Amino acid sequence: MAWLAGVLMVAMMGMIVADVGLRNLGFASSAHLFTFTEYFLLLIPLLGAPWLVREKGHIYIELLLNAVGPRARGVLMWTIVGLSLAVCLVLAWYGGAITVQDYVHNEKDVRSYDMPRWILMLFMPLSFGMMALEFLRLLLRRESPYR
Repeated sequence: MAWLAGVLMVAMMGMIVADVGLRNLGFASSAHLFTFTEYFLLLIPLLGAPWLVREKGHIYIELLLNAVGPRARGVLMWTIVGLSLAVCLVLAWYGGAITVQDYVHNEKDVRSYDMPRWILMLFMPLSFGMMALEFLRLLLRRESPYR
């Protein structure tokens, strides 16, 4: 998923360069370039987030953890992991429900290209589900969520 996010970033950069280049040369650019750039801006964070959890590359407030004692730090860390797991599960469930609803009702994202909305929404339960698995793995292995 992280590799796909990287590929989408490179593709998005290419589309932006093409769009700006076409405009500067006096040509009309494709409206699809702007639409797919917007789609990629949604997909890139969703695809990259599970990898960040696995690699412990997410942002945390070290100041707070260093301000408390070792025992309180442990409780605080596992509370944060538990809450993160719960939030990811709720968002995965909610995203899955929206994806199914969009599929059943054949909802479309109407822009320059009429994209079936369930395709876009499918990445939400996938991403948050994978993040939930990573947080669960941390809990079960009693592994620190921080480097």
